[in-house]
Amino acid sequence: MFQITLKDLTFDEIAPNWANKIMVLRQEGFPFPFSLAWWKWYFELDSPSECIVGEAYGYSSGYEKKCKQCDLLGWEFGHAFLVRSRMDFKDNMEKFVAHWNETHMTTK
Repeated sequence: MFQITLKDLTFDEIAPNWANKIMVLRQEGFPFPFSLAWWKWYFELDSPSECIVGEAYGYSSGYEKKCKQCDLLGWEFGHAFLVRSRMDFKDNMEKFVAHWNETHMTTK
């Protein structure tokens, strides 16, 4: 009998649009505080449906009530941006990918 196993998803597969934005962030650094680019990032990260976690949920904010860990990670991405911490951003990405694969993959 065949058994189907799914591979773990990467950040690029879970949130591809944000993966591209973060690649630019890694190359260029954080936008200057309170610049137009900074505000754009801020409001996107602050919007539950537009943020990294929201993209993973199909640009929905439904996760806020369904998964406490996803909700917390969404806030942590915003905090890492506000304090301009690349390390925290990277750590949150790793936590989110691990959580997504452990909790939200339908079949393993």
